[in-house]
Amino acid sequence: MIQFNIKLKIYKMENKSFQQLFGINHKVEVRINLTNICNLHCDFCDHDAHLPIQSGGSKIYRKKPIVSTIHELEELFDSLKGVGENERHVLQGGEITVLPVKLVSQVIEIMHSYGRNVGIRTNGYNIKGIPLSSLNKLKFIYLNDHDNNKEAIEFSQNYLSKHYNGIIIDEKNHFHRDLSKYLHHKEGTIEEGLSCSHLLSTLTFFPPLVHPCCNSWALMNALNNESIADSLISAGWSTSNPDLLNTLSNWRTTLPKEFLKVFCAESCYLTAKTIESPLKKISSHMSDKVLKKNRDFL
Repeated sequence: MIQFNIKLKIYKMENKSFQQLFGINHKVEVRINLTNICNLHCDFCDHDAHLPIQSGGSKIYRKKPIVSTIHELEELFDSLKGVGENERHVLQGGEITVLPVKLVSQVIEIMHSYGRNVGIRTNGYNIKGIPLSSLNKLKFIYLNDHDNNKEAIEFSQNYLSKHYNGIIIDEKNHFHRDLSKYLHHKEGTIEEGLSCSHLLSTLTFFPPLVHPCCNSWALMNALNNESIADSLISAGWSTSNPDLLNTLSNWRTTLPKEFLKVFCAESCYLTAKTIESPLKKISSHMSDKVLKKNRDFL
């Protein structure tokens, strides 16, 4: 009995939060971008999903379909054992329900096996395709209404209310920011980047990179800048680093200066002081696939 209590105490000490690891005051949400594929094609989407995937395209994340592998996820969470298990981990895309159902179920099972507080963000395209046995391993589901998928959201709400036991969170993202307006503004500083409340609060995994904020991979795509990816990998911000946890914990010194300069100081909308770019309302697109075909709606 004494031995059991000692083990339990050690486990609790090791299971620290990301807030403790990073030495920050705000809560941390881990976002896992499984794919750049989407059934919607919203203008000004962070993934530029309104643009076709073309090998000769001008955006690095629109040159080929990207789908995360089970091995990449295992590498990440092997590195993060004992840290941040209770923080929200959001599986998202693109749109993850366009992926093969078997893969989505495998990802949910993997996250569950690592004891992570896992949920998904979906526009409702194929929510019914996910087996209920997997769906009910999710602690929460963000239903993402883009104003051009209301029918899918209404169906998802009705379906989940009958079959799902977790938390449903309604999001209404009817507007997007045009990132291109902020590129190379050069109005910020590295110090502003390091003190930004967004930095590390949304740790974002877009294999193989671990991004320190939700905006950096989108800026990388908008800038079409692969050198930043190389600098992050060289600095250890990827699953290829066996000492990833230590790299993340020392983020103030391990984040490449090039990243802080090109993104935080020169291109992020949060450090743009004089640029005015109102949010743009999302409109429907000829390539949108709002509901999966051959669906039993009831």
